[in-house]
Amino acid sequence: MTDTVCYRHPDRPAGVRCQRCDRPICPACMNSASVGFQCPSCFTEGVRSVPRTRTSLGGIQRGNPQIVTISMLALNVLVFIAVRTGSPRVVSDLVLVPVLVDSEPWRLLTSAFTHVQIFHIFSNLFMLWQLGPPLEQMLGRLRFAVLYLLSALGGGVAVWILGAPGSATLGASGAVLGLVGALLVISKARGLDITWILMYVAVTAVLSFAIPNVSWEGHLGGFVVGAAVAWLFLQDTKRRQNKARV
Repeated sequence: MTDTVCYRHPDRPAGVRCQRCDRPICPACMNSASVGFQCPSCFTEGVRSVPRTRTSLGGIQRGNPQIVTISMLALNVLVFIAVRTGSPRVVSDLVLVPVLVDSEPWRLLTSAFTHVQIFHIFSNLFMLWQLGPPLEQMLGRLRFAVLYLLSALGGGVAVWILGAPGSATLGASGAVLGLVGALLVISKARGLDITWILMYVAVTAVLSFAIPNVSWEGHLGGFVVGAAVAWLFLQDTKRRQNKARV
């Protein structure tokens, strides 16, 4: 019997040595490697050194390409349930009223998760479900979350700057239009057919001015910010690709 003990657990006998650092390790510290076993420190270092697989637009590729989309859908639904079943104050505390933003800036974002009418939330979440998964797969979780939240915020800021000071605005339309803007920029850069996107944007623009109480400011702000964020992601992807070729 050997007297060698584990370098991490001096009270335990070591059965093997780490293939990377050659230090003795006990069974609890053994991590299976391509050849032999490695200690926890070397195993962690090896995992970190493996290049991460990236999506087509530079994000980190994950197992489930829909988790952020589903989370945003769920959050909108939960807020909708709270609005329909809770106190009327829930709505008044979340909606965007430009004159209140200076003292309550959270309204710029919370309003994008707030709906009152069933048709309103259905139409927004339907488009989110159509556009979210493919964009999340291309961008990765983090970049897609950034795109969605910045688009929502962009719509809120546009309403704050351009809207009537006392008007109340709510809904995920700005965030959804941000996804449309991003898809337009990405599709155009890839040489894909953008006819349906242009038609959707045109119809939305007409309805924004033709139907009363529709926030064209929020639509415009979300669309512009979403397109700008997508353009920045494309530039970063090109930079990475050029760097990899050097």
